[in-house]
Amino acid sequence: MKETLREIWKEILELEELPDENESFFDLGGNSFSAAQVIAELEDRTGKTAEVADFYERETIAQFAELFD
Repeated sequence: MKETLREIWKEILELEELPDENESFFDLGGNSFSAAQVIAELEDRTGKTAEVADFYERETIAQFAELFD
């Protein structure tokens, strides 16, 4: 799950490199709109879903991935 999230964040946030799993989504330039895009892409790729509010409680990939463990 972490690797999938890293790939999605890289694409949505238009990063040059895969983000570290401990970097904050918001420090990387994320906002509520891009969080919604990540959620849509995550559901397309994995069938799993989350809420935008989850990004505010779990800002890093490591924390966010815990929702699906």
